[in-house]
Amino acid sequence: MLTESRAGSIKPRRIARKVFDGAGLYLLVTPKGGRCWRYAYRFAGKQKTLSLGIYPDVALDLARSRHEFARNLLAKSIDPAGLKAALGKRVFLTTMREWEKTKGRMSAVSLCGHEGNRTRLSRRVVCDAASPSDSGSSAH
Repeated sequence: MLTESRAGSIKPRRIARKVFDGAGLYLLVTPKGGRCWRYAYRFAGKQKTLSLGIYPDVALDLARSRHEFARNLLAKSIDPAGLKAALGKRVFLTTMREWEKTKGRMSAVSLCGHEGNRTRLSRRVVCDAASPSDSGSSAH
């Protein structure tokens, strides 16, 4: 597991390198010193990468939260990078931020004001995919 102090102290090298946090989340360190959070995953048999933000603007805990959001989408068989391309970067980031605030308790109402001219179906897909699954809860 990566720590905040280690993420800030990583020095650039001659070639870009990946410093892994776990479960596909890593910090890409470029030769010029840039640091980007990325999530590497497989969808439909293909290797894909999703950018989660630039360090230090996006801290480690926030990157982990965004990683959790993307993993939640994958669990619902939705490609996070495809959804980002379909909805647009701004809407996708707004959706991710809303999810971060509520940790999966997103409603369609909270998303409606941020989408502009996106379709009702897109709103429903995002809201359904971002909510936590109820199948994991146990009955007592």
